[in-house]
Amino acid sequence: MSGIGWTAVVTAAGHATRFRPFSVIVPKEMLPIGHRPAVDHVIAECVSAGASTVIVATRPDDLIVSAYVDVLREEGVPVEAVAEDLGHGYGNGTPLLTVRDRLAAEESFGVAFGDDVLLGGYDLAAMHNLAASGADAVIAAQLVTHADIASFGVVDIHPDDPDRVIGIRQRPDPATVAEPLAVVSRLVLRPSIFDLLVPAERARGELDLGVAVGELARTADVRVHRITGRWVTVGEPRRYLEALQTYWQLQTELSDRH
Repeated sequence: MSGIGWTAVVTAAGHATRFRPFSVIVPKEMLPIGHRPAVDHVIAECVSAGASTVIVATRPDDLIVSAYVDVLREEGVPVEAVAEDLGHGYGNGTPLLTVRDRLAAEESFGVAFGDDVLLGGYDLAAMHNLAASGADAVIAAQLVTHADIASFGVVDIHPDDPDRVIGIRQRPDPATVAEPLAVVSRLVLRPSIFDLLVPAERARGELDLGVAVGELARTADVRVHRITGRWVTVGEPRRYLEALQTYWQLQTELSDRH
């Protein structure tokens, strides 16, 4: 498999409590980075990585993201919006269960969170090619400082294989982390993940992708991809400011080179 012609699911269904009251009306995924909303950057990333179909999972009551997706679709982008079905439960795994019937026949598919943007790099394409070589799942990660690891999920690596994932922990004690690899919200999965997407006590009863992939790593070949792009997020106000600063810094550097 070349990595061409696969489906990507972009999650855009969070409630962004840290941005209230703004996010009551405007989803955080529509916050602009440069001249485009964050979710547009993510959709473009998926398409450039080889996705032939991008499904954007929205809140059931959303009108804004879905309307923007309609505009992109009219411009020829292979994207559509689907309201997530909360009958499956709540969590970042709900969008996958919502479109399970469409993904079940896929050899593998991509997942990207719509509030996290990778600036530069070709990470999803590389991850999909890694899955094509036989991995049961691929999860993106980035080195952070030990001081910051308590704010993230961390990928635990096999001591004899630096690319093999043996588990995922949420906000661990930094003293217990050998290599501070923070989980980045990009995954390539196979339909086998659906059997593990169940309410998890460790995730307060939610359908949590990190928990599911961590369980998969106990018995299957789960690989880590260390990202080459710059990871920024609009998930909360301080980090959104950092995202804007990073974006314009990169734009200035690109302009200077030309």
